[in-house]
Amino acid sequence: MRTGKITRIFRCCLADVLYARSSDALKRTINKDVYRYLKWYPSMANQSTIERLNWCLYHSQEFRNVFYYRQKRGGFLKWLSTKFLPPLATVEIGPGEIDEGFFISHHHAIVFPQQAGKNLRIGPGVVIGRKGDKYPTIGDNVYICANSVVIGGVHIGDNVIIGAGSVVTKDIPSDSVYAGNPARFIKTLDRSSELWDEIM
Repeated sequence: MRTGKITRIFRCCLADVLYARSSDALKRTINKDVYRYLKWYPSMANQSTIERLNWCLYHSQEFRNVFYYRQKRGGFLKWLSTKFLPPLATVEIGPGEIDEGFFISHHHAIVFPQQAGKNLRIGPGVVIGRKGDKYPTIGDNVYICANSVVIGGVHIGDNVIIGAGSVVTKDIPSDSVYAGNPARFIKTLDRSSELWDEIM
């Protein structure tokens, strides 16, 4: 057990320096990302901020991609950190702005929005990308489920679930569940339901 902890500290030390050098605003954003990843690990709630960060970095390769995406100005230190904690080559995150609470749940995803709000959750095999020269804009509290495709200049509102295997090529309004190919309205999203808990 102790050997495992020492290994984790050693492998995470450069990422910890990157985090320490981040602005307060960036630290808050990363902390919100960590919170999303630890939602299903309540035993980590009482750990220190660095312990929680290191747990995510060590145990979740998807989180590494999110962390390195945040470190846009990491330079050589970021590159060196990836040698100790390599990100997934099968997860790509584009240069668009993605707000805090960003969660990727699997080893395969392409996430290239123009902009995305808080608490974006990405399922396995999701593709968010360009059509022509336009990229999607995504609101707050959006869960895009497994193997869905969202392309072009579409706008997805706040509080939305897109069901597995959906193809989204048109705008989706807030507070709704859409699914299918092409994606169509299924139901209004009730924020007191279990579905809402899946986003948050």
